[in-house]
Amino acid sequence: MPSDKSFAGAKRYSVSKNHAKALDGDLFSLVGEPSSMLNRVFSQLKNDVCADGLRSIGVYALLQGQRIPDGLYYFDSASDELVELPAENAKARRSNIENLKAAFPPNEIMQVAGITLFFTGILDRVVWRYKESAYRELQLDAGSYAGLVAILAKSLGGIAIPFSAFVDDDVAVALSLSPSEVPLAALSIMPKALKKYETVSEFAYSNRGEMHPVSPEAENRYMARFMLQNRVECITDLSRCMKVCRVVASPFKGEEFPLTPLKFPNEYFFREYEFLGPGAVSFRSFKPWKASLDDFSTVLRWMEICNLNAFGAGLLKIWVLSFDVQLVYSGLYRYLPVKKSLFLQTNFSDREKFARVHLCGESVENVSFAVIFTADLEEAGNMLGERAYRYLNMNAGYVAEILRESARGLGKFARREPFYCEAELKKALRLPEDESILSEVLVGR
Repeated sequence: MPSDKSFAGAKRYSVSKNHAKALDGDLFSLVGEPSSMLNRVFSQLKNDVCADGLRSIGVYALLQGQRIPDGLYYFDSASDELVELPAENAKARRSNIENLKAAFPPNEIMQVAGITLFFTGILDRVVWRYKESAYRELQLDAGSYAGLVAILAKSLGGIAIPFSAFVDDDVAVALSLSPSEVPLAALSIMPKALKKYETVSEFAYSNRGEMHPVSPEAENRYMARFMLQNRVECITDLSRCMKVCRVVASPFKGEEFPLTPLKFPNEYFFREYEFLGPGAVSFRSFKPWKASLDDFSTVLRWMEICNLNAFGAGLLKIWVLSFDVQLVYSGLYRYLPVKKSLFLQTNFSDREKFARVHLCGESVENVSFAVIFTADLEEAGNMLGERAYRYLNMNAGYVAEILRESARGLGKFARREPFYCEAELKKALRLPEDESILSEVLVGR
């Protein structure tokens, strides 16, 4: 943990000892009591779901009405403790909380939510490995953490509501972030999954009204291009941002392959999730496995066990590359969640060619199928401004985490692959030229 996170002398609360009431009985009879929800959330957040195991995401929390005193906290995963953020006095602490809430669009959810989490990207931990692509990996990782919490909240009968539009500088000041740490997303957890909460996160705030050309002199102030990207996508005035949502429901060209019904009900997913316990990301080669059509369909259907369009305003596109699935031709398919159908786009079955476009080709040779997330960045930028880059990457990471847990629930193995050559992969699969690959999830055994 970096030295600026030590918070010497700050009050610390153990999330494993402060909440003595255990979760017992049938998992599906729980109603998400705040105390048990708090304990379970941070027990799960101890897992590192970053694609390369670098713990690049910082977790902060605003607690209200819990057994731990109301306030802002930093989650220290090493000691399993919540560390109270420093403030001069009680008045300053309350003012800091009010300023933080004011940085978000007006909504009653954050005002009443018992737990609101804030995810930040810690650049120091990833730049050495990913160089200029570090910022994208941070956004994908933040989305993965949001997906992890969304599954947990749903399993306890609650709902996690993501927020990606906020005044970045105000949030950074309220959380006392260092210059190498940037706020990426927030997520409020409500104890009951009411219908009015389900559509909140499907809308994204466009910062196109705030876009200004960047002069060459301003570009030279930044040591890396991703820091310039972070600056231009920041929101400074929410009143100039517009809510946007687009849902694609029309069929695509190509032969249609409807998915089979769920092999197991959604309750089974949550029961396995509870039984298997925390699941940190692991890295290993895939073993040969011919996926049954039911397993294949269930993994894809379970991607929607939580809200699919958590951040991206419906602009994320999902492609499925089938290699070894019973009764499904090898090739690239476009997946339409609304119809639960695949549409064949190109015939592709060359495993060796697929392996060559990855850094470690041997580890991906035996994948049964891959799920690829893409977006038209020019179209997204025209709708959502520069912030579209963040929305789409976090949405891809969010769905990728749910997909990984879906495969675990069926006893299979899935991981997000961070190292591939995008240009060569697009060429091999004949993806549309205007599409950019955001993330790739490999599924197998």
